[in-house]
Order: sequence, then C-alpha cells, then structure tokens
Amino acid sequence: MDAPEHSPQDPMNIPEHMPHPMDAPADPFRVWLRALEPEDAPGIYRWRNDPGYLSGVESIKRYISTETEKRWIHQAIRNHEEKRVVRLGIVLKATDELIGMVHLSNIDHVSRHANVGSLIGEPRHRGKGYVAEARFLLFEYGFMELGLQCISTRILASNTASIRSAERFGYVKEGVLRRRIYKEGSFQDLIAYSMLREEFMKKREAWRSRVAGQAREET
Repeated sequence: MDAPEHSPQDPMNIPEHMPHPMDAPADPFRVWLRALEPEDAPGIYRWRNDPGYLSGVESIKRYISTETEKRWIHQAIRNHEEKRVVRLGIVLKATDELIGMVHLSNIDHVSRHANVGSLIGEPRHRGKGYVAEARFLLFEYGFMELGLQCISTRILASNTASIRSAERFGYVKEGVLRRRIYKEGSFQDLIAYSMLREEFMKKREAWRSRVAGQAREET
C-alpha cells in the first residue's frame, strides 16, 4: 500500500498506541491512533478493494485474497514491533471504529527523515478532516518523540482532494516527479511535498486551536 520500507539505523521506542481519549479528556481531536491488530484484516481488505481508494494512490490495482491480507497485517505488525515502521490505525473517539491508517516508513535516523502515508478507508468518513487530525498526531510523535527533522510525501497529480488537504495542512511543495507512475493506462505525475520540524512547530498551537474550534462547533 506504500513505498518499500527498510530498517532504521538507530532503534526507536514505538508505543503500541497513542493515548486513548479517556486518558486525555481535554484533547480536542475527534480521532486517536492505535497499533494494528490481526482482527483489523477484514476491514483493511475491504478498503484495499475499494475503487475510490485505489484511484487515488500510487500502487496499481491488485487482486488481493483474504489470506494475503491476513499475511500482510501480520507482517505489518511485525515491522511495527521490530521498529522498522510506525504504522497505526485511525480510530473515531465517538464510536471506537477503525476508519483508516497512517504510517511513517523509510525512517532514516542519520538524516532524520521519514515518508508519511495515510488513508481513510471507510468512504462515509472521507472529506471530514479526520486524516488531517491523524496526520497531525503522527507528525507530533515523529518530530517530538522520534526526533525527525523532515517528513515527506508524494501525491498523484490527479488526486486533487489529497493535494488540497496537504496544502491546507501546511506542506511545502518541493516539485513534480514527471510521469513517474504508470497507472490506469497512462503515466502520471507525482507531486512531492515535505514539512520540516521548525515549520510544524510554528503551526502546532494554531492547528490545535483550529481543531478545538471545530470540535466546539460540532457539540
């Protein structure tokens, strides 16, 4: 579902989950992050076969069996436990429903860099800002706990919704990787984005305040 991952050069202390909302009642976010479980495989299998999701990501369409999905999630859990990748589920506080995933991969502890990926798998929860909240929580962890200096991502030029989300979040556009991906019968461009630690820290409190305001409007 994302770029190949490699082992970091230094160990990380990756938690099984981010603090549950009951542990932090003043937290304004509508989602929290947790480690993946084997029981998550059926839902992820459904997401992976959703045409709406597949059309917006780099990877080409594959026909995945439920058995393949089970093996994938067990490998994903091992990679997380072995500190090769931070891969977490996005969970709605209101219902405790798993609605998507975020990850940091290709973590380089010398250059202090990682790639980020995210998805909202449940179609009815897309376009509501949940992925931006999850991304913020992951960036906070990456920059403040893992000591990263730069987090980057690549987005299909045709995925205008993800591009809008990235630019609203505050990513800096680094450039265009021309005709980098062959998908759905044509070569497509990728847009490269990144955020530095100091850029994130400048926006951090304003971002939290904005989320808190949105939460008050919904109550």
